[in-house]
Amino acid sequence: MKRNNLHVGLMAFAMLLVGASCSDDDNTLSYSTGAVQNTELKTILVQRGYTFNEDGNLLLDDLANNTTTLDLSGTQISTDALAELSMFPNLTDVDLSDNGYGPAFDFAKLPEQITGIDLTGNEIYDYDNLVSVVVEENGDETVTNLHEITKLYLPETAKENIEDLVRFYRQNKEAITAGTIDMKMTDVDGNLQTYTTLRDVPDANLLTYLKTNFPDLLDGDQIDISNHLGASQKTAEILIKPTDNVTNFEGIQYLVASPYWEGAKVSLYSAGAESGASAPRLKLGKFITQIIMQEIASEGFDLSNATDLRAVWIQNNSAITSIDLSHSTIWGQRDQETEGNNTYGSAIRMTGCPALKEIKLPEKDELKAYAIDIECLDALETFDISNVKMVADLKIGDLNENFNLVYPNLTIFYSEDGYAGTTFACSESTFNRESTQAFLKANYTDIDPSDKVRRLGYTSILTNSKNKGCRWRTLLNKQK
Repeated sequence: MKRNNLHVGLMAFAMLLVGASCSDDDNTLSYSTGAVQNTELKTILVQRGYTFNEDGNLLLDDLANNTTTLDLSGTQISTDALAELSMFPNLTDVDLSDNGYGPAFDFAKLPEQITGIDLTGNEIYDYDNLVSVVVEENGDETVTNLHEITKLYLPETAKENIEDLVRFYRQNKEAITAGTIDMKMTDVDGNLQTYTTLRDVPDANLLTYLKTNFPDLLDGDQIDISNHLGASQKTAEILIKPTDNVTNFEGIQYLVASPYWEGAKVSLYSAGAESGASAPRLKLGKFITQIIMQEIASEGFDLSNATDLRAVWIQNNSAITSIDLSHSTIWGQRDQETEGNNTYGSAIRMTGCPALKEIKLPEKDELKAYAIDIECLDALETFDISNVKMVADLKIGDLNENFNLVYPNLTIFYSEDGYAGTTFACSESTFNRESTQAFLKANYTDIDPSDKVRRLGYTSILTNSKNKGCRWRTLLNKQK
């Protein structure tokens, strides 16, 4: 009997030990090494059922450990928070669609472990740190993947990217063809399609122009954005004249943005004001010095790489909202002889652009230009020309009546013909502005007779037919 009691007691003690051991295991919880810093990300994850301690470390329970894919679509989560996703030990795929990203996405912000990414529904044009490219003197390219990718779903805007995606596609084409890498891009209707480098040219007249002048770019009736251009086409000017009768410039952006085209000038003219011509967003490269666009409603320009840009003339463009020349290392920054030259001097001509709100020039203490011409800009809010010290041709037409027009403080009066430092024209509404009156007083009416410098020359001619120049000399005389 005693032996049985002893046996029962030992069994009970053993069970007590086992129970204590289980209890200890239950209290030993594992957390991620890194803590979440982004409050928005933490809030999203808590709503999804994930648990954090008071320091922000993720509880590595079954939910966290079994998470291999994470849907962050439509959350507007900042790309700066993406690095914190490394707290998930087995996460490899993340959905970042419809998050308002753009114009660029930086793959360096993703943890290395994430190899599948959905970027559809964003307005992304540039894909930074996806690949690195070394171009040899003979044009050969050495491409290196900077981030391992097994799945890449792209938005419709990705169709315009050549610099990153075409190189990635070419480098990994064998894996993409074999299905090891799943690379797709949405079409204009939002449907995912297998990625390809072929692009459509809807306008038959534009297609004819490209076949005639840049045949190496084409594969049948489509543009192949991976194609290199021959020597003569590589540096040829893009000039589409009114007589070419192009009304839809969709497709020209692939040539303008191609790293395989090194031309200096882009001149696009529609068939006329009544043609209803349109153009996509254009990204200008580092070799372009001049852009002209007339009678075309365009989606705007990306000039972030246009470091050599010195002349812009946009006329009667109903869609453009901003133009930014601040990245140019040329505009207004050369000697007065060069800048005062009609052919080579810096110029900005923006006329007949009713939606244009902002114009930016390089942020330098002193700028010199051949021409500044702003007319019929009903929405203009920002254009600072106070740092312009020299301009040979200054035309100011009708502007947004609430725009604070601040004139340049001219200190350099140079002209090739020696007639006058600055030829000035304005509309009557601009003449009546207080700032115009002060500008004319300082540079025309109140000049010291002993001052031999002829500061302002007179003209009443404005560029845009929608605007009428005034006889400002006559109006000044009437004020006496």
